[in-house]
Amino acid sequence: MDEERANVMSGLSYDAVAILGFGDAAAEPLPQEKEGEIVLRYGGWSQRELRHSDGGHELMHPQDWYHMYPWSSAKLPSGTYHLRVPVPESKRKTFAEQERMLPEGEWIAPVVLVASALLVHRLQTGEDLLKNDFTRCREQATAGNRVVLGWGGGRLSVYSGWAGRRPGGLWASSVRTS
Repeated sequence: MDEERANVMSGLSYDAVAILGFGDAAAEPLPQEKEGEIVLRYGGWSQRELRHSDGGHELMHPQDWYHMYPWSSAKLPSGTYHLRVPVPESKRKTFAEQERMLPEGEWIAPVVLVASALLVHRLQTGEDLLKNDFTRCREQATAGNRVVLGWGGGRLSVYSGWAGRRPGGLWASSVRTS
């Protein structure tokens, strides 16, 4: 049933810049999304800044354990990203297995993009894209661990999860730029 849920999600588009309070809405429309894809307009904020944004301060757990990692303050180029959150059939796989299953031109998504997508979807619909599961992101937390996101108690949390494990509720999230 979970695999089917991930396969039938219709496409979504979000202007995260406007929704999260980082700026004004874009004048031009977002590109058309494909089935199972989220088209996200991202404005170049870091994971730390996201936690303190209009949507982040209410919906993210007030954690700071990850502030010691450079990825928490890193910023991606502003632009439009195409995400799959979650990637169908990606659970019960290690990080390496999840990476290998992605098509050419797609990679495991960075935490700031996945967290932004999860937050804007929750703000716009009240729904959890992960349906009480978790998603593994690209960043490394500690040796052997990858950053993991999930909702708990109505708030989005950032966890550290073993990259070599195959838990049943841990999906991959992916991104491409075109």
